[in-house]
Amino acid sequence: MNRLEKCGYWLMLSDYDLGTIDVLIQGERWVYVAFLCQQAVERQLKAMFVYYMDAEPPKTHNVNFLFSKVTGSAAFQGEADVARILERKNACEDFLMDVMFYYMSDYPFSYKNIAGRFVNASLALELHEKTKDMVAWLRTFLPAVEIPKVPS
Repeated sequence: MNRLEKCGYWLMLSDYDLGTIDVLIQGERWVYVAFLCQQAVERQLKAMFVYYMDAEPPKTHNVNFLFSKVTGSAAFQGEADVARILERKNACEDFLMDVMFYYMSDYPFSYKNIAGRFVNASLALELHEKTKDMVAWLRTFLPAVEIPKVPS
């Protein structure tokens, strides 16, 4: 696969996550709405990483790390409209910190924090709206890429 095909793969996964969120909202599965918001943003950023770095994205869920790697890269600085990133940089970084909180951990250290893992409808719906906005905005920093269809 070339970098555009790999980029399309990550965009397909991000879009699939966003579509799945709609189903989870219908089922009122708020924790999973929040979790998939994080995943959708992570996969969008991994698509950008592949495109701008022409390398496999790191195996991390740290969306702030991915964002800073992409936007700090020479390829991004030379190709993208950096001024548009700077306009929303602080808000974007704040959102990324918020969404990263909802990456779910099933490891024992989270046993004591079980109540913190539950999300109410209002928070989940707000996070969903912000996620759709963020993914759409980040997508504007990529060229038109063919996104494969999800196998059925």
